[in-house]
Amino acid sequence: MRLFKIAAVPLGVVLAVLLAVMATVSASAGQYVVRPGDSLWTIAHSHNTTVAKLLGANQIRNADLIYPGEKLTVPDSPAAAAPSAPQPITPTGLRGAAAKAIIVKQARRHDLNPNFALAVSYWESGWNQDAVSSTGALGLMQIEPYTGVWAGPKLLGRAVNLHDPNDNAEVGVAMLRHYLDVFNGDPKMALAAYYQGETATHKHGIYKSSEAYVNGIWALRNRFQQQGA
Repeated sequence: MRLFKIAAVPLGVVLAVLLAVMATVSASAGQYVVRPGDSLWTIAHSHNTTVAKLLGANQIRNADLIYPGEKLTVPDSPAAAAPSAPQPITPTGLRGAAAKAIIVKQARRHDLNPNFALAVSYWESGWNQDAVSSTGALGLMQIEPYTGVWAGPKLLGRAVNLHDPNDNAEVGVAMLRHYLDVFNGDPKMALAAYYQGETATHKHGIYKSSEAYVNGIWALRNRFQQQGA
């Protein structure tokens, strides 16, 4: 019998291949393993389903509370179903001083330092209500639509319209206030939760990939504070 010499394969490569195979199997079996950087929107988009269906299938109440390694049930969605055409949104033209005034008003309403909210909004959208991210986040505070679905009722006691700058600013400010309360007033942990999700922050603290976001906004807040913005 002829013997062949098998080259040694680095353990990291083996693990990477195994993880890829496992993820493929899970997806084909109606499950998906959450990876770092995933959101329910990106998972829904890649599996031809909706965020609402993922929320229902997995009994998730907070769409931001998913974390790497979690297994989600992906409901079936007809592959031939044509996506509905997005409704056109009329630009508001709201930015600059007018946008700042709304953010400050909502920050004071929720007992949040206005410069903290202004720093987040400036970093996220440049104080521009018409800003839309590549993942669909909207407005002054760059709120994902699925986040608005849970955050409005939970934090404000009502549904919100993220295309309304007052609603957009208020739900973003309310989230920052909530995260400050949850993380014992630690502003950097609150910023991490705003960026990477509350559960991930509880479990892992501030991701290395989140440090530039957190430290950049905190430095901006301090600059606004000194300038009396």
